[in-house]
Amino acid sequence: MPERFRIVSGPFTEKQIAAIARLHAGEVPDGFLSSLGEPVLRLLYRHAAGSRLGVVLLAESVETGEPLGYICGATDTSALFAEFVRRRWPLAVPTIVPRLMHPARAFRMLETLAYPGSSDAGLPRAEIMNFVVVPSMRGSAVATRLFEHLMRSFTDRGVPAVKVVTGEQQRRAHGFYEKSGSVLHGRTAIHRGHQSRIYIHTLSPTSDYAPPVGKVRHDAVKRAMDIAVASAVLTATAPAGLVVAWRIKREDGGPVFYRGTRVGRYGQPFGMLKFRSMVIDAARLGGPSTADDDPRLTRTGKFLRRWKLDELPQMVNVLIGDMSLVGPRPQVPSDVQRYTTEEMRLLDVRPGVTDWASIVFHDEGAILAGHADVDQAYDDLIRPGKIALGLAYVANRGLGTDLRILALTALALAGYRRTTELLQRDVPLDLAHVRR
Repeated sequence: MPERFRIVSGPFTEKQIAAIARLHAGEVPDGFLSSLGEPVLRLLYRHAAGSRLGVVLLAESVETGEPLGYICGATDTSALFAEFVRRRWPLAVPTIVPRLMHPARAFRMLETLAYPGSSDAGLPRAEIMNFVVVPSMRGSAVATRLFEHLMRSFTDRGVPAVKVVTGEQQRRAHGFYEKSGSVLHGRTAIHRGHQSRIYIHTLSPTSDYAPPVGKVRHDAVKRAMDIAVASAVLTATAPAGLVVAWRIKREDGGPVFYRGTRVGRYGQPFGMLKFRSMVIDAARLGGPSTADDDPRLTRTGKFLRRWKLDELPQMVNVLIGDMSLVGPRPQVPSDVQRYTTEEMRLLDVRPGVTDWASIVFHDEGAILAGHADVDQAYDDLIRPGKIALGLAYVANRGLGTDLRILALTALALAGYRRTTELLQRDVPLDLAHVRR
């Protein structure tokens, strides 16, 4: 069975930064940065991950958390290194200086620092600084997914093209970049006696990995719509929200809101907000799945869930960018850890307040009612269909799709009987097989 993996975009733990540094030192042992040692590499990658000029992405095994590869890029390599020196010199200098006592190492540092300024002025400023995949995962989807995510990040930042410098002997890397649509620009020598190839990857509609113009426009319009609608809904429902908060507080004196950890875009965890619909410490009394007859539900909670009013605070998540109005529903970390490599594509988009699965399984609580093991019933009856519908959305997403999902959600909440019939016309799956 292929290794399942996830792409992590930060914030990174010290353990993850250390893993990236070890991968760099282990897979690029002859590189100048590797010669400075892992402490310096940890400082550099920590800075790149937190800088607006840098992007660091890590591929991890879902089962073990072991690093499988990483990619690091910069929108301006020279500016990133200059920023690193300015901000990190109190920590970096005491670590670097002793290792530069070796003349050959000092000379290689001067060559490395001089290279960005002496290269072709017409080359892109953005660059892939390092790209490593462990030997056991080469030829798998890890390299492709890391590259895709980095190109998407560069596109989001308005980068028109990216430079890639790779050693003349790295035949596998040459094939990968050429297959991705990168074009050989020429050759250079960063260090004396070591030839390298320069590839240019243009982030335009002709690039294999750049989204088409319509996709870029959809993302911008989608985000604008998210902000506008979330702001309007929060404003319009504020009086009702105060009443709900009062009812929740009055019933048992507990907190008004529930904040549950969910996994968002690119595997980034966030706190999803809901009006609390269960008793205090409900997580200790049962699993994550909830049936309509769950004894943990409060009286107010049953009413809120029936009309989906407990989801209203998620408009705050939409407003700050953790979620979108439309997208696959966010899942708990334990469920995401079970994703296959294909299912990990659900994390390529922002999770949503509603989607096709939310409409198809609008009566999820009723489906689960009466089962002795509610979590197992969820896995058997609902989870496969939700994942299939989520993947179908990721593959067919667009502004028109989002607007139709919002309209169908409103019809479902209003109890319109022909909602399923209308939905089947829109969903590229047979709902009779999706809903078991």
